[in-house]
This record gives sequence, structure tokens and C-alpha cells, in this order.
Amino acid sequence: MNSQKDEIEIDLREIFLIIRRNLLVIVAFTVLGGLAAGLFSYYMITPKYTSTAKIYILTNSDSVISLSDLQMGSSLANDYSELINSRPVAEKVAENLNLDVSYQTLLSCISINNPTATRIIWIQATYPDPTMAMKIANEFSAVARKQISQIMNVEEPRVAEEAIVAKYKSSPNNTRNAIIGAALGLVLVMAVLIMRYLLDDTIKGSEDVERYLDLHMLAAIPEEGGTDNTEKKKKKKKIHGIRKDSSHV
Repeated sequence: MNSQKDEIEIDLREIFLIIRRNLLVIVAFTVLGGLAAGLFSYYMITPKYTSTAKIYILTNSDSVISLSDLQMGSSLANDYSELINSRPVAEKVAENLNLDVSYQTLLSCISINNPTATRIIWIQATYPDPTMAMKIANEFSAVARKQISQIMNVEEPRVAEEAIVAKYKSSPNNTRNAIIGAALGLVLVMAVLIMRYLLDDTIKGSEDVERYLDLHMLAAIPEEGGTDNTEKKKKKKKIHGIRKDSSHV
């Protein structure tokens, strides 16, 4: 049991040492990952803007809203959402706004939401042009209200809120993308360093001999050729110099 615990502690210590030795590399890859993701998000991804129009599901002549009205409104929310998010409505919106797009493309720009315990439906349009996003949301609201009135044979729903031009883009979030890129860069460089450590089975010193081969070192033979190598280099330089002199002759 003790030997297993010691081995785990040694492994963790070595991994920590690897991280410390390669700290600059880790920081560099993290910064590069964040920078690359941020620049890609800023320059390559088209910004989009979201505008929201709201319609009131039920109209009630009484000033007091009962619990049954709220329950009915909640049950009708799904029906209203399906009618708003339909092909006839999308085609009519495209025709009114002179948009040369298919109804599928237009519907992909729309999201329908019904906040819990309310009789309000949100029609959100997301588009690269903020003005067009506002027009699409309002036109969906206008066309859908007429469609709901005709098909369900009810009074036309009222406008709770018209869409306005969005001042700020809804996507992409450059800061979030940069953070994700930095995290991916950190994970990648850490994975490479740890994999290199795990796959490296070379013996680097006496500690590795005792740990992996279960042998005790009695002595270590120093590397030869320290002085000889320098002398050889000097001899090579001299010979090289003689060859140059001889070439001049």
C-alpha cells in the first residue's frame, strides 16, 4: 500500500514539475488560443441583432382576469405559437417586406416564446441588419394576428409591444469566444505535455533505474570525451585553417 501511494505522489510531483518547466509554453498557447478565437469571432463571424415584438393572447372585456383566463391563455399559447411559426405567415411576411428568401430561411430567423404564467407571446427576430430585424418582428406580429383571427375565429390579438431597432448585437459574444479559445488552448497544450510524459519510457537517471527496474545503483560512470571533444574541435579548426591557406597558395 505504501509503495502505491509513493508512486502516485511521485507521478503527481513529476507532472507538477513538467508544468512548471513548461509554464511559458502553457501561457503562450493559452494566450494564442484566446487571441485566435477572439479575432476569428470579431472579423469572421457576421454580427446579428435581435428585436422583439409582443402580442396579447386573449382579450377580455372584463377588467378582472380570472384564473381560468390565465389557464386558457397558457393552453392557447401553443396553438398561437404554431400559427405564428407557419409557412403561410412566413411567406406573407417575405412578400410584404420584399425579401428574396425562402420561408424556411425566414422562419429560422424567428423564435417564439411564452413566459410562464402569462398571456404574452414574444416574437423575436434575429438578423444581420438591425433595422430589418425590427421590421421582420413587427411584420410577423401583424400577419400572425390576422391569421390567428381568421383561423381560430376569435378577436384579433392585441399588440402588447412593438419591436424597436436593437442598439447592441446579440451575437457573437467576442469575450466569451475568446475565453473558450483560451480554455481550449490550455487544455490542448496540457494534454500534449501529459501525453508526452506518459509515453516517455526512457531512463534518464539513477532514480528512474531504481524506480522502474527495481535495481540499486552502486556507481555512475561519467560521460567521456569532454576534453577530447574540445581538442578535436580545435584540431578541426586548425585543419580547416590550413586548407584555407593552401587554397590561397
